[in-house]
Amino acid sequence: MQTIIDKAFLQHKDAWRNKEIYKKIYDFSIQNPEKYWGAQIDMLSWTKTPNIVMEKKPYGATKWFPDGKINVCYNCVDRHAEKNPNKTAIIWQSETDIERYEYISFKKLKEEVCRFANTLKKLGLTRKDYVTIYMPMVPEGVYACLACTRLGIPYTAVFAGFSPSAVALRMNDCGSDFIITCDGNSRGGKIIPLKKNIDEARKICKTEIRSLIVKRQNIDIDWNDKLDFDYYNISKDQYTDCEIADTDSDSELFILYTSGSVGKPKGVTMGTGGFLMFSSITGKYFFNQFDDEIFWGSGDIGWMGGHAYALYSALCNGVTSVFFEGIPTYPRNSIFWEIIDKHKVTSFNTAPTALRAMMKHSEETLANTSRESLKYLGVFGEILNKDAWYWYFNEVGRGRCPIVNMWGQTELGGVPTAPLSCLEDMKTYGHIGRQFFGCKLILKDEDDNDIATPETTGAMFIKYPLPGMLIRVFGDENALEKMYYSQSKEDIYCTGDEAYFDFDGNFWVTGRIDDVLNVSGHRISPIEIEEVIAGCEVVAEVSVVGYPHEVKGEGIYAFVVLKKEITNEQRANATKLISDRVRKIISPITKPDIISIVNDLPKTRSGKIMRRILRKIAANDVQDFEDLTTISNPDCIEDIINTLKS
Repeated sequence: MQTIIDKAFLQHKDAWRNKEIYKKIYDFSIQNPEKYWGAQIDMLSWTKTPNIVMEKKPYGATKWFPDGKINVCYNCVDRHAEKNPNKTAIIWQSETDIERYEYISFKKLKEEVCRFANTLKKLGLTRKDYVTIYMPMVPEGVYACLACTRLGIPYTAVFAGFSPSAVALRMNDCGSDFIITCDGNSRGGKIIPLKKNIDEARKICKTEIRSLIVKRQNIDIDWNDKLDFDYYNISKDQYTDCEIADTDSDSELFILYTSGSVGKPKGVTMGTGGFLMFSSITGKYFFNQFDDEIFWGSGDIGWMGGHAYALYSALCNGVTSVFFEGIPTYPRNSIFWEIIDKHKVTSFNTAPTALRAMMKHSEETLANTSRESLKYLGVFGEILNKDAWYWYFNEVGRGRCPIVNMWGQTELGGVPTAPLSCLEDMKTYGHIGRQFFGCKLILKDEDDNDIATPETTGAMFIKYPLPGMLIRVFGDENALEKMYYSQSKEDIYCTGDEAYFDFDGNFWVTGRIDDVLNVSGHRISPIEIEEVIAGCEVVAEVSVVGYPHEVKGEGIYAFVVLKKEITNEQRANATKLISDRVRKIISPITKPDIISIVNDLPKTRSGKIMRRILRKIAANDVQDFEDLTTISNPDCIEDIINTLKS
């Protein structure tokens, strides 16, 4: 094949909608990955255009566009404000009233981001600081992120549903001593006291954390004049223009924490130019983020799905992005579809959990809404199950909208696979679609041999570096090699997922190699939950596993052995004590769905708990436990099963 293809062809608008065009570009990108990514450089605006595409180094330490300089905020805000100032950049929708919303133009967005950036400068923030952004889905959360990128200040975004302990852990890990948050936020009809959570996080961190408070709910909050600053009070006198920082392409942009197979969440650190290119180009093709499209990605900006696509990709591509502060079932089960009709959303991306929750009230959910504006339907976080896929395709999209069922990871800065966004590619549900340009998936067996046989499960690897991949795990210089690149002698990225490919070449993800749970699209470490439960005064032993859940996809199941010396009252209240502790220390989303009190846990002769047995019991799959030769207490299996029956 020729190694020189017209750059305009490599940027073809229909690259993800036309199979012939896709195949030509994909083949070229795999044979010439550097040339493919090099041809995309001018899709971004650089303060210094790079001449080097990538410097490949061992164990994932690859640098992208290393001699280039770029400002993310300029790409997402200024260049669009200059070209089309009155175009709507953000539609913010309140959860309390469908008629309470705000259209924010690119001109207005630039003014507010600059105002926010100047406020941070007035408070003394510099590029040497790490800022924590603990914000719900409100405009000021967007302003905060973009203000940091404008000033070249790295930040970590923390999901607003996390507890004070979870916030403190992340702040301590990255050394952050400044946090941006709200007094509270409205979610599901309740006010979440974010400022109160910060006050508690301060006590845990045992440091003087300064906080910038956006008062949106006007609720009573404690105030420390030395540490707390009122955003609206300070920002009202700030200029609505602010110089952009000249940032290196491979400099740190932000940190998102994700759970791994160890208890402590890991700080996935993204580079600037590579992340912006990968998120914006995949968003453009997967969700048709061109021209006057209106995109709604319902993922929270505390997670990569919301960060990469609702925030950066949509704005970088100059399309309108919808931000909704609420949940899919409040104040009505039809609220998502009402918002789509209200704002003429053309491309919608959500989590399987949200779809399954709405499916339960199908008639109410879809009543009195037309959804006629929709062109594309997306799913992120996990693979959509069969019933939900058909409901989404046939009922929500009325059989005319392609479903972009994506697979991705926080560490990848976005998603590298999805079905083509055309109805002809909707052959079946469940597979993770086509590989994006420059992405080559391969499977390996336990002996590190490539798997060439269809329908044979193996560990899934990505053969070539992608621009969006993490540049480091914060605070651990050996983590890239240890966690992602030491699993094969080829020095390639291990996804941690198991998969197989069918006879048509489609990949199907079957689960995790490690014990990480995928609950509502959120990666959660069972070890982190186990550590919290084990700290409960009534608990002697615990093991946490996943099990099939009708709504969440994967639920959290805790098998708990209680201490013998506890009182009858403690025993009677044990499940509530455990549940409340997890909710308080980590987050409500990590609270076990089922807590079973058992007499013992199955262990190997070396004392290791046999999770695979507990997973089968949790899934009610108790016909065949396969090899039990290494178990030291086989009688406990039947005892657990009988206990659950009773």
